[in-house]
Amino acid sequence: SSSPRRRSPSQDGDRRRGDDDRRRGDDDRKKEDDRRRGEEREKESKEQQERRRVDEEDRRKRDEERRKNHAKEARSKEEEMRSREAELQKKRDDKRRREDDERKKVEDERRKERDSQDKERRTEAEKRRGEDEKRAEEVAKTKAEEDAKKQAEEEKRKEDEAKALKQQKATLAVLRVLQKLSNATPENFEALNTELESVMESELTDTGPQQEILKAEANRVREYAKQYVEQVRDQQKKLAEAEANAKAKQEDSEKGAREVIEELNKLIAVAEEASEGSHYTCAPLAGEHSLEQAAVVRIASAVEQAGRLAMVACSNCADFLMSRKNVIDEAETIRGETTAALMSLQPRIQQATRQATEAMQRAATQKDKVARKVAASKFQEKIKTQQKHYDKDGDGVLDRKEVIIYAKAEFGFDLPEENLDRICRQLVKQGRKGVRLEDFQILKTAVGIAREEVRNKRKRVERIEREAREKEEAEKRQALVDAKMAELKDPTAELMTELDKLGPAVQASEAAAQDLTSAAGTLTTQDLKSKSEAIIVACDPARKAWTDLREKTAALHKEVEAMPELGEILKTELSALTSRGDMYDMRLKTVEGIAANGRQLASHKAFAEKEALRMEVAARLRVAIEAQGGKPEDLFEQIAPDGKMDVYVIKAYLTKHQCEVELEKLEVVFAKEKKDEKKDEEKKDGDVDDKSKPPIVKEDFMRVIRIFYKVIKEIVLSDNLLIEQSRQIRRMDVGEVMEVHQGPMLDPSVGVYRVHGKALKDGIVGWVTVAGNQGVTFLMPGGNVFQVTKPLPLTEELKDTDGANLVRELKEGQVLEVLEWARTSRSALGVTRIKAKLQGHDAIGWATISDNEGNAYLEAS
Repeated sequence: SSSPRRRSPSQDGDRRRGDDDRRRGDDDRKKEDDRRRGEEREKESKEQQERRRVDEEDRRKRDEERRKNHAKEARSKEEEMRSREAELQKKRDDKRRREDDERKKVEDERRKERDSQDKERRTEAEKRRGEDEKRAEEVAKTKAEEDAKKQAEEEKRKEDEAKALKQQKATLAVLRVLQKLSNATPENFEALNTELESVMESELTDTGPQQEILKAEANRVREYAKQYVEQVRDQQKKLAEAEANAKAKQEDSEKGAREVIEELNKLIAVAEEASEGSHYTCAPLAGEHSLEQAAVVRIASAVEQAGRLAMVACSNCADFLMSRKNVIDEAETIRGETTAALMSLQPRIQQATRQATEAMQRAATQKDKVARKVAASKFQEKIKTQQKHYDKDGDGVLDRKEVIIYAKAEFGFDLPEENLDRICRQLVKQGRKGVRLEDFQILKTAVGIAREEVRNKRKRVERIEREAREKEEAEKRQALVDAKMAELKDPTAELMTELDKLGPAVQASEAAAQDLTSAAGTLTTQDLKSKSEAIIVACDPARKAWTDLREKTAALHKEVEAMPELGEILKTELSALTSRGDMYDMRLKTVEGIAANGRQLASHKAFAEKEALRMEVAARLRVAIEAQGGKPEDLFEQIAPDGKMDVYVIKAYLTKHQCEVELEKLEVVFAKEKKDEKKDEEKKDGDVDDKSKPPIVKEDFMRVIRIFYKVIKEIVLSDNLLIEQSRQIRRMDVGEVMEVHQGPMLDPSVGVYRVHGKALKDGIVGWVTVAGNQGVTFLMPGGNVFQVTKPLPLTEELKDTDGANLVRELKEGQVLEVLEWARTSRSALGVTRIKAKLQGHDAIGWATISDNEGNAYLEAS
């Protein structure tokens, strides 16, 4: 073999000198480029400094001019404010003098009015003393008669008690046996039945009026016990059958669980075999190998196919176990055996899955290596193809013209001459025609860099133009802001001045509200109502003024929001304006709330006073009719057989039956509501004198004498006055209301008072105890006033529960005065509704107490 060819020292020296010359040339070119860039940067820096100096000078001149204008405006406004303040002070002094004169006049009038009221009170007190003395004499006479009557009733009661005691003992003996029989079992039923027959034969005749009831109860209990014993025997028989069925089911579940375990074992064996197959197929790819790429791809594909089959088999095992797990869990008696079997089978499934996964991963790795090698080879081929494509003259290099064509075709831009020169200096060595194949990738990078430089130059030009445009727009915007600022400054100050004027009016309203709060407990109903109305009237001007100012403030805020730059400038003024306005609004709302509460309290007081009078009149009328053996529903016909009733007829009836009531009280109680008076006036004929009072119709009369009791502790509703002889109808819940038809009447057997009436919840009629003999109270007068607990509609019609014909929407906390009760239907689907007047308003309509779903809307007060 021939020895390698060596270079001579002179050739090496020439090569090194050529390299040094090229490096020096490159360094010189770099220094020249750096110097040129430094000069450009310095020039740009000087231009920017000059622009900033000119801008700063312009800004300083504008600020100086603005300060002079502001100082001039401030001096003129200060003079205007001083003159306005002097004028306002003069008006305040005049107003204060007028208010002092009016206050003295009002105090004189109030002093005269108090003297007149004191005189009337003394006259009224003397009149009441005379009436009280007469009433005391009548009470003493009535008490003597009642004492004699009570003594006779006491002797009769003792006789009845002895008889009742014997009846109670016999009744208790029968009830004890019935109690034992009601708890009978199959073992002692016959013995208890014999004992009951014996007791019925010996004791039943001594039970008195309870004889038929006890006899019927004995038959019922005997039949019940007989049915119960038969049911127990049937249940015992069914229990034995259920135990046999459970045992058979247990055996079936054990057999099914073992079959599932066996089937799972077979599926796992198939999965293990498939996993082993994929593992052995992948063996040639393990470690270092010299297989060709085609062989590697073929083996990897075979491994993937085998691995997929193995993974399907493993998934079948897991799916089978999940789908049949309930069969295994049902076999609780062999839980230990099935758990141990599953514990041994699950690791085999996991091992098979892991083995198949590892084989597939190894095959995929080998396949990826082959793919990367093929991709690299294809990339090199692509580079060669591109170079050949753009090497038009086929000399193996790309000259300047071919580089320009390449840049245009591949990068889509025209390569600048200076960038082309730089590329040629760096990639084309001395003596060559163009870029070689080995430097093609560097050429691609250089062209990309050149494209970015062109883009950056274009972006710089765009940025400079954009900054100039933004500066011009900013100056225009600042001019607009200054103009708007000057336009809004005066309206803002005027709004603040108008707000300050609200202060005295709000303060006066607060003082009146404070006086009302302090004296509310001592004022009469009429005074409380008139003072509350006066406060509301006094608040109206301030409220209207504040509403107008709030609209103006909102408009000002809207203008400021349209130009955000004003927000910071006017921030202090707008915050002060808003906070002061909100403060006045809150103070006005507080005063209006106090006035509304005062008006509501006046309504409460007026209703309570009228209700006390109504209860007094109703009680006197009921005592009068019940003393004659009649019922309250017969009162109207008793007092006015001809149907013509007025307060004078009622007064005469009460006087006749020694139940005296003052005429003034009757006039108050039977006074019509304003709405009713208007309706009656519309119905009047032309012949009737307008000054005559309308007659009292039966509907209004019956409404006055109605008495309601409210349940305050659960109590039984029964069917008889005497508790011992009554049967339970149902239990009344706390909050229910009952309309009293008769009573309170004494149950002499237990010494308690009971009332007869109708439960308004469902219309059931019965007797209820007012208070127990141990001091426990079950019922209290009430139920004619309801408070709204949930919003609901007040409607015109009884059956309109949805609010189709709405009077108004009731809010939580409002109070209703009951005028009438009714149910929408007699069936269980009906609901109880009240016709009521909204307290403090003229609104009258129907409202639902609670619906069929148990939602309560009204609560008795």
